[in-house]
Amino acid sequence: MTKPISIYDAKTQLSKLINQAKAGQSVVIGAYGKPEVMLVPYVEPEQKLKIGVFADKSSIASEDTYADLVGSDSDINKMFSDSTGKSL
Repeated sequence: MTKPISIYDAKTQLSKLINQAKAGQSVVIGAYGKPEVMLVPYVEPEQKLKIGVFADKSSIASEDTYADLVGSDSDINKMFSDSTGKSL
């Protein structure tokens, strides 16, 4: 393990330490000889994985499609109406 650099020295040599970290060297900053933090290069996060058929859609259904889906099954419409007291 690398000997920690004091916080004071790290402040005065920050640019140099950043370049060392970007080059892959271990840069440990500490206080009173004890390690506190480690400088590491920034890595751009990967784009989130979108799963599912509608992953790239901003909305799943348009109003027309919604009306078609809602009115497509009379049994479901009746169950909804009976349970909520509202009709679709």
